[in-house]
Amino acid sequence: MSSDGMYAIRRAGRDSFYSGRWSAPQIARTLLGGPVHVEEYVGSLDPRRAPDMAICLCGAVFVDFDRRALLFWTFDLFGSGPLRGDFLRLLAIRWPQWRLRQAALPLQEFAAALGLTPPELEQARADATLVDPGDDIFTAAWLEHQADFACVADDQAAWIAAEGVEAVRAFAERGLEAWVTVRAADGTLYDQRCGSRGLGSLLRVGPRLAALAQIGGPRPGMLRPGLERNVRETLFIDEARRTVHWWQADPPWAHPGPGCAALWPGWTLELDEGGLRSHVERSGRTFAAIRMTQEERLAALIDQVPRTLRGDFAALPRLAGASVVVAGHSELPADVLSTLVALAGRADE
Repeated sequence: MSSDGMYAIRRAGRDSFYSGRWSAPQIARTLLGGPVHVEEYVGSLDPRRAPDMAICLCGAVFVDFDRRALLFWTFDLFGSGPLRGDFLRLLAIRWPQWRLRQAALPLQEFAAALGLTPPELEQARADATLVDPGDDIFTAAWLEHQADFACVADDQAAWIAAEGVEAVRAFAERGLEAWVTVRAADGTLYDQRCGSRGLGSLLRVGPRLAALAQIGGPRPGMLRPGLERNVRETLFIDEARRTVHWWQADPPWAHPGPGCAALWPGWTLELDEGGLRSHVERSGRTFAAIRMTQEERLAALIDQVPRTLRGDFAALPRLAGASVVVAGHSELPADVLSTLVALAGRADE
């Protein structure tokens, strides 16, 4: 994969298109430079007669100067899911009085915004086929972990006795990015985690997903502080209402969502724009149950922001005269650290 990116600029009703190899990883940094910087940046890219809508596209930006609207998408935009809100807050400062949107259905949204009907749209819909994961989709990581510890069963038992089975299972599932919650017809909640990379969306599993998520019974202890750090896809399945609310932090360019309705006959599928917070609160639980601590969020920002900006903090709003000391990060300017501390303190927003 070459990490190709597509840029579209609209001025006075005219659209200009550009593409650049390896430009997709630059999108977050480029957007934080503001509208003028984006126009300057596309001058370094290759002009095109039409926008690149290829299924393998890795990033896209549409700057509509006529309507002051920005639409953008790329893989792994700004680190872990919880930092997306911080990125949008920074972006709003750099794009005052603009409408900003990170695409949830990238190919479909860019095609609509540009007034196009590319053949890739039909291909994406055709790719929304039913997949048949194993019955262990939600238990494989835990079973593998138990097998690995079979030779030291006493140590495993002591670990569970000290911290609880859910804490140990959380360790086994630490790399799993998808969270499925089922509200059964009797109101019981079932929570499970699994991996979903390669599927495009868990929606492709169809209604069988609800039955698989109920294997083993409810897991009320699965919700733990810091869980938000790893979750990038959610499905909330309500059996009584026959509704599915879904969300992805890193949607694929040709998201199969619009074509998945046919895989769920008799169900209503809805994109949940509220994201992870909406997912947990839909079940009557609080977002605080899964939130990172302020210290964890600050550590994530301190790691992500310099990598995104590559040490050039000109695009970052700075708190003049502020001075914050964070152990182990004396290489960052004090006003930069102060800004990141302020961002981390807005975790409840």
